[in-house]
Amino acid sequence: MMGCMSSPDPAAELTAIFAVDVAAADPTECATVLGATRRLRGFIDQVEAGVTRRMIELHEQQGAAPAADVHARTGGVSSAEGKRKERRSKTLDEAPSFEDALGAGEIGAEHVDALANATAKLDDDVKDQLFDREDDLLDDARRLSPEEFGRSVRDLARVIERDNGIERATRQRKETFLSRKTNAATGMVEGRFAFHPELASKVFGPVDRHVGTLIAEGAAAGDAECRGRSVDRNRLAAEALGDLVAAGNQHLHPGTGDVTLIADADTVASGDLGDESVCETADGCGVAPATVQRTMCNARVTVVFVDEHGVPISAGRTARHANRAQRRALRAMYRTCGFAGCDVPFDRCEMHHIVPWEQGGPTDLDNMIPLCSRHHHVVHEGGWALELAPDRTLTIRQPDGQIFTVSEPDVPPQRRRRSRTVDDPERVRERQPAA
Repeated sequence: MMGCMSSPDPAAELTAIFAVDVAAADPTECATVLGATRRLRGFIDQVEAGVTRRMIELHEQQGAAPAADVHARTGGVSSAEGKRKERRSKTLDEAPSFEDALGAGEIGAEHVDALANATAKLDDDVKDQLFDREDDLLDDARRLSPEEFGRSVRDLARVIERDNGIERATRQRKETFLSRKTNAATGMVEGRFAFHPELASKVFGPVDRHVGTLIAEGAAAGDAECRGRSVDRNRLAAEALGDLVAAGNQHLHPGTGDVTLIADADTVASGDLGDESVCETADGCGVAPATVQRTMCNARVTVVFVDEHGVPISAGRTARHANRAQRRALRAMYRTCGFAGCDVPFDRCEMHHIVPWEQGGPTDLDNMIPLCSRHHHVVHEGGWALELAPDRTLTIRQPDGQIFTVSEPDVPPQRRRRSRTVDDPERVRERQPAA
């Protein structure tokens, strides 16, 4: 819905722009053109926000394409920009006076984006109190640059948080948690946590200091990564946390470990590592057969037997999740989510069964495709249908049966074939349902 504030006349603004010969314009005329352009752009941004709002409603109510995907597919923008436009529309829902000011050219879309970014991670009660001051926020947006406005919003949020300090601190302690689970597809132990500030300082202060020690030790030992700028501090932080926790608990369980090893039966039996051997830890690190034998002396060991191709013997209908070998094969074909136009990296995707596993679909490569969490929900809860051809051409259909797009795997450029989208009339005719 458009706001009640008067919006510029697009025709009049275009007339003002075309009336100036830009190549010969003086400073005053240039300023006139820029002012008209700003007001016209604000009008267009307001219309776009309204259309985005309607696309969000259609997605939620009728299972239509997500607004961000429609922007990326029809608006000639990146997936990230499509998501930004969707966030912008949702922010305008929370601050409707900003939409009026946007349409009148009083503020720009970047002001709305600054508001969205500054409020994205606020607690609901803090956000509500901040938007209660919407008039003051809009006054600031009118007189400040987007960067200055973003800082102003963050400063105001901090004031509100400080006023709620004692209550907030109590709630933070109640909401502190640490959970973990094993990712069946990768074998990695993944975790989620939320620490109150004091506990976070206790945990991450020592971790950060130990990371510095590890880097220094690695550089002294000649480690090329630690001597260069490409050091992976996130990986070292995980190692540091493990070192610190293990050292603190060594007196409780000295010399024991809990290890998962993946190996083929012949290698374990013979102790020899051949060309076809599989002998590694759960996270994919290769180990020597002697290491397996030594580790078994004082650790609880889970051995997963695989066939001559490196595929777990129990895979197939007995395994719902893709194994590591299958994920590797899929990674060679997809760098990102298999849903056309999505740029979420492969490693953050879930393996989707084209024919659902619970309906008899096998955990085989020709029945799997990587999907990010958002598009996985679109397919399952939204009623969208995927059709995967033998050459891995993917046809995506909306709940009403209409083709949304046709695409191919996101393989490296030197192996990429000509992409075929819904705009290819021959391809669409081949795949249109019979009348």
